[in-house]
Amino acid sequence: MLQFIISMIFGLTVGVIMCLILWLNTRLTLTEFVAIVGFVFSGSTVWTFTEGRFADLTLIATLTVWTLGRILFTSKRAFEKLLTFAMSTTLVLNYYIYLQFIGLRVDGMDFEQLIYMLVYLVIISSAFLVVVIQKISFFNNAWVKDFFSPEDARMKSNRIMIFSFLMVLTMVIVFGIYMSTGFVAEATNAMFYIGFEFFFSLVYIFISFTMMKMLVEYYILSDISEHEKQHQKELKSFIQIIRGQRHDFNLHLHAVNGLLEAGKYDECREYVSTMVAETAYVNEVLPIYDTSISAMLYAYRADAESRGIKMYFEITTNLRGLAPKAYEINRIIGNLIQNAIDAIAEQTDREYGIVVSMYEKGDYVVIDVSNKFFGDSEELSRAFEYNYTAKKNHEGIGLSTVQRIAESYKGIAYVEIDEDIVHFIVHIPKKNKSR
Repeated sequence: MLQFIISMIFGLTVGVIMCLILWLNTRLTLTEFVAIVGFVFSGSTVWTFTEGRFADLTLIATLTVWTLGRILFTSKRAFEKLLTFAMSTTLVLNYYIYLQFIGLRVDGMDFEQLIYMLVYLVIISSAFLVVVIQKISFFNNAWVKDFFSPEDARMKSNRIMIFSFLMVLTMVIVFGIYMSTGFVAEATNAMFYIGFEFFFSLVYIFISFTMMKMLVEYYILSDISEHEKQHQKELKSFIQIIRGQRHDFNLHLHAVNGLLEAGKYDECREYVSTMVAETAYVNEVLPIYDTSISAMLYAYRADAESRGIKMYFEITTNLRGLAPKAYEINRIIGNLIQNAIDAIAEQTDREYGIVVSMYEKGDYVVIDVSNKFFGDSEELSRAFEYNYTAKKNHEGIGLSTVQRIAESYKGIAYVEIDEDIVHFIVHIPKKNKSR
């Protein structure tokens, strides 16, 4: 009976460790909870029948199967599941080191061992309650898409390599410490050494995953900083243009007044038409609530026209209240426009130019960037695939970035072709729709 109670406490402790890690990392769902209950039952059963002799191997095997199942039956965020597996495994291994420690300490006295196991269960359960009540999370909900999907392919591979190395290194070192407890148990001061290994492994796990968190947050903040720098540059340029127009306004008024007093009405009409055309470029993007978006649109139009490509705006929304942040909206629009500029720059037929449309449709804002299509229509179905491109010297990352950002907020990105005009369309949800 005592052995059965010990096995149940063992299973419950492991179950709480898994719940704690899930809550810190991926959030605990009903399906996950049911899976953990099954896991606790099977672990306790194995512990009872084998008297704890093979429970460690069974536990690691079950954790592996559980993680693979989560990866296979969850459409995205495999790295999030792997991190959960790594954190759970290392903490469970730390728990096994603790069991080795109290096993030596109580010298086979099962009731005292039961008390020490209950102490660990109370501590880990208290930690879980604190995490739940305080709503503490190890990573934010979007860390996978932000960390593992930079626009530079080489940067992405470097991040995967560094992150994987830290994760595997942590598991290997803690597993090595656990394996060494068997040899240390035969030493003269076995209780001291295993106790030291227990606390050392716990501290190492904490430091290792803190470093992983710092790595992720550093790269994400670096990405945001780079985007913000670009936005500030575009914003500064846009503000200078507006200031220049305001400065020139008085000069234009004097010129118009002079032409009217001289009776040169045709020249005055032509002069005013030129003024309106120049200010229309800025006025078309001024309704947008975020100046950094307006600045980017103006900068892209200037870039396109420097290449002999006309760009037209049809904007009937101010883009306010959308789920993505302003810099993410800029990445969506910027990548779509850049894709259109690159496509037309290679052609001599530039009559259609580029048309950028933005309008509201229910709970979404639709962004439609269109240009004349010169390629193979069958290739369009692959346009948003990662690393796919039909253009030379391109990595095929821009449009996949558009799709990733849209889908992360429950939006969609797709391609339509109307005769010889191709439309790259993104539906971006408003904040109330993306929840």
